[in-house]
Amino acid sequence: MVAVRRLVLAVIALLVAGRVAGAAEITDATGRTVQVPDHPARVLPAGYPASVLLAALAPDLMIGWTHPPSAAAAAFLPPALAKLPSVARVTFEGAGAAVKTYHPDLVLDYGDATPRYARAAADIQRQTGIPTILLDGHLTAAPAALRLAGQAVGRPARGEMLARLAEDLLAAVPKPARAMRVAILRGGDPPAVAQPGSLATEVVTLLGWTPVAPPSAKGGMFRPASIADIAALNPDLILIHGMDARAAMAKSAAWQAVPAVRDGHVLVEPEVPFGWIEEPPSINRLLGLAWLSGRSGADGGAGAATGTALSALLFDHLPPPQSVTDLRTFLEERGR
Repeated sequence: MVAVRRLVLAVIALLVAGRVAGAAEITDATGRTVQVPDHPARVLPAGYPASVLLAALAPDLMIGWTHPPSAAAAAFLPPALAKLPSVARVTFEGAGAAVKTYHPDLVLDYGDATPRYARAAADIQRQTGIPTILLDGHLTAAPAALRLAGQAVGRPARGEMLARLAEDLLAAVPKPARAMRVAILRGGDPPAVAQPGSLATEVVTLLGWTPVAPPSAKGGMFRPASIADIAALNPDLILIHGMDARAAMAKSAAWQAVPAVRDGHVLVEPEVPFGWIEEPPSINRLLGLAWLSGRSGADGGAGAATGTALSALLFDHLPPPQSVTDLRTFLEERGR
C-alpha cells in the first residue's frame, strides 16, 4: 500500500503539464501508419473502452459516450464530461456512414487488436478519409497505448503522466502469497463466467492468480454457466457485479453449496465511475489492480482507498494533491 502511494506521488506533478502539439504520424496496434492532425478538436471513441481512455486523457475533445455513464458514475465525473451525448459504437466494418454524422477529426479505438477490429479500423478510414487508429487494450500494453493516444490527440504530457502511472502500478504488483483460483461472474440466472485469457481476466492473471471457468470452445469474454458448474470449479474467490447479486447468493441454497460463497469469499467489484475489474476492459482496470494488490479483508481494505483515490486522479474528480502530506490525506479521506 505504501509503495503504491509513493509510486502515485512520483508521477502526480506531471498532472499540471500543459498541452503541446501532437505527433503527425502514428503507428497503431495493427501496424498501420496513420497521419493524424496536430490539434484534433473532435475525437470519436469507437467503443466503450476508448470512451474511458479519452475521459481520462482528453475529455474536452471527446464527442460522446458509446455507453452513457450510470447515475453513480455521472455524480463522480466532472459535469461537462458526464453530460456528453451518446454516440454509436463503430467497432465494425461498414460503420463509415455513422462515423461521418459526428464530423470527427480522429476516430480512436482501444481494445483487442484482433483481425476483426483491425479490419474495422481500416475500413472506417477507407470509407471516410478520417484518421482511425486502434490501440492495444491489454493492461500490460497500457503505458505504450497511453503514450500513443496522447500523441494522437495532441496531449503528450497527459499521456506520458498516465503512462508512467500505469508503469508504476504494474511494477508494484506484489507476488501472490498463495495460489488463488478466481471466478469472475456477472450476475443472472444463469450467471456468466469470464473466460481465461480474455481481457476480462487480465487483472486476476497479473496478480498471479488463476482465472477459472467451465471449458468452452467458443470465444468471447463471458459464457453462461450453471451454479453447479461454478461449484465444480471450486474457486477460492468469486468476484461479482453488484451488492444485489451477493445478497441473492446469500439467500440461495444452491449458491450456499459453493464453498467460496458459504465461507464468505465473495467480493463485489467496485463500479464507480467504471468497473474496476473488467467492465469496460479499459484503463479503469488499473483501479482493480491497485484494489486487489492492497486488499486486506473482505471489503478491500486499504486497497479500496487507493483504487478510489486513483480513480479521482485519472478522471479529474478532485484537484491533484501536490505534496506528500496532501497525498496521504487525500488517499485516507477518499478511503473512508
